[in-house]
Amino acid sequence: MDKTKILLVDDEVDLLRGCHGFLTAEGYAVVTAASGQEGLAQFDAEAPDVTVVDLKMPGMDGMAVLKRILARDPDAAVLVITGYGTIDKAIAALKAGASDFIQKPFELEALVIAIEQALKARRLKVENRVLKQVLATRVRFENIIGKSAAMARVFDLMRKVSDLDAQVLITGESGTGKELVARGIHAHSARREMPFLALNCGGMPESLVESELFGHVKGAFTDAKQDRTGLIEHARGGTFFLNEIGELPMSLQVKFLRVLEDHQIRKVGSNREVEIDMRLICATNQDLKALIAKGAFREDLFYRINTIEIHLPPLRQRPEDIDLLAHHFLTHFAEAQAKAITGLSRDALSVLRAHSWPGNVRELMHVMEQVVALSDSAVIQRADLPESIVSAASHASVKAEGHLQARVAAYEKQVIRDALEKYAGNITQTAKALGLTRSGLQKKITRLAVR
Repeated sequence: MDKTKILLVDDEVDLLRGCHGFLTAEGYAVVTAASGQEGLAQFDAEAPDVTVVDLKMPGMDGMAVLKRILARDPDAAVLVITGYGTIDKAIAALKAGASDFIQKPFELEALVIAIEQALKARRLKVENRVLKQVLATRVRFENIIGKSAAMARVFDLMRKVSDLDAQVLITGESGTGKELVARGIHAHSARREMPFLALNCGGMPESLVESELFGHVKGAFTDAKQDRTGLIEHARGGTFFLNEIGELPMSLQVKFLRVLEDHQIRKVGSNREVEIDMRLICATNQDLKALIAKGAFREDLFYRINTIEIHLPPLRQRPEDIDLLAHHFLTHFAEAQAKAITGLSRDALSVLRAHSWPGNVRELMHVMEQVVALSDSAVIQRADLPESIVSAASHASVKAEGHLQARVAAYEKQVIRDALEKYAGNITQTAKALGLTRSGLQKKITRLAVR
């Protein structure tokens, strides 16, 4: 493995020599420069991981070196050295982009700690920049984000069906983004200049669903004080998205099937048929085949709406997308709330990755909105995350560790049992074969209940 490379820039030769020797002994590759001009030349030639530069030098001072280095590489980690009474210059250097400052005289061990902190900050800065670049390029379809193989398949299907006029059924758990997929398909279809209208059937009374879908005429029922055009008719020429179609009452399933077969609707209370032209996209978080088996959903309607199925995997099945989504929501809410939040620490990301996300992408979005609203950190830390998320992640980690320990114990038990069998139960020979002492083997036999 390549050594971490440190560039030291200082006009004090004795300081350079002392730092060089100590850092080399600590395992770093060290390059030195006795002036600002030489330091820039070494930076260009050596590409150091961290540059340590004294602010007070004749000719080109440390502030000028800092600014020129950052102009060359905005991700560069630069530590500045300041003398007693010049803290104001160190603060100015931090504002200009320095990673940190260290004040003379300093302990060499403190320099190592500062270097390691600068390295950590640089890695985080690079990771967040790369995430932003990835988000801006190949991992999104409209507002849907993911780099996992599962989401790549979803994006591929979306592209293929966008130019078709076939019915699409989007399946997946609540919070996975089914309406976003429907909107994405519409936005890339030939109907994109026409309306996109949506209705969620979940929890709505049958009479209201029917009126929303088909419209009604004045006097059709008590509160029908005027004619009303339904959403399907309003979507003429565009796309109609019917969410949670599994909640559609059976009586309306019959009427809806007739709409798809005849391309006509009849308003509630009317005898007149109205021609309609719209693309239908449906979605559900239920198993429609199970509903069919229970007599709660019409089989003929199922096959009518399911020309092409797109399944959205739950977030727990695509953990590689969590970093991207978290960073996307963090950036979005930070901009909306005018907060200077640049990213998430590795510890915070590890907590997010360990959570099971029962509410899927919607839950992650709400968590990041809360974190941004309550945090004063430039980089979100583990402590900034909701306690419920941290606790759940810790529990999952302990549970996983317990499973691992159980598997190791089972393997160890089987090895001891096989060895005892091979040596006909002779403890001394078995212990020798396993590289254990006799007493050590006996303790393991007792602890693991080997019989």
